[in-house]
Amino acid sequence: MGWLSGIIGGGIGAMIAGPFGAMIGAAIGANMGGNATPQGSRIGFSDAQRKQALFFTAAFSMIGKLAKADGRVCEDEIAAIHRISREALGLDAQTRKFAINIFNQAKESTESFASYARQFGDLFGQEPQLCNFMMSFLFEVAMADGQLHPGEEQMLLEAKQAFRLHDSVYQSMRSRYTGTTTGSQSLAKHYEVLGLSQGASKAEVKKAYRQKVTEYHPDKIEGKGLPPEFIKFANDKVAEINGSYDAVMAHL
Repeated sequence: MGWLSGIIGGGIGAMIAGPFGAMIGAAIGANMGGNATPQGSRIGFSDAQRKQALFFTAAFSMIGKLAKADGRVCEDEIAAIHRISREALGLDAQTRKFAINIFNQAKESTESFASYARQFGDLFGQEPQLCNFMMSFLFEVAMADGQLHPGEEQMLLEAKQAFRLHDSVYQSMRSRYTGTTTGSQSLAKHYEVLGLSQGASKAEVKKAYRQKVTEYHPDKIEGKGLPPEFIKFANDKVAEINGSYDAVMAHL
């Protein structure tokens, strides 16, 4: 939780420009009753902690906007955010409180989803693993109610452009998250997880598998700026990739 201590101490938020800096400042104020930088509390922080703070802030800022994509935030969406915070990310009480403050500030902010996505793209555009990971997380949240609403998809397309993701990457994720996993489509879903079309050779499957595991491997992406709170989500993704690889290889 080093990055969170840095934020609350005022050391990180004071040095971040743009929408995320404003979001961090507002969330600090909400956390501390309006006293964002208590005297004597400033602490040092590393570049890794700064990147982790930015990634975390970006994630909950963007899902704040996603939740309001259809014009309002319903109880089911609020419940989904809490569930994702507790179960998919395993956030402790303090980090969950900070995340919800960011979420609430973002959904009421006049800043657009696109502005948050652009700042994330500017910060992490040279780290394709982190951009792919964030896109996957956004799809997970968008599909929490079992539907991809037009407003949500428009925001996801804005994120794809801001993150500089190839259309094939986006379409593969869209198919995976919105498709079914039963009947004849089950095997196709496993190919989608690996980013392949049915008919790929064993060599192609093995190559895609290695690339995907590297893309989501927690040790690799944590060093690039993934907050430790997202490691559980990353491990779940690696487990999904392993399962799909096993299913496809058993079929070949």
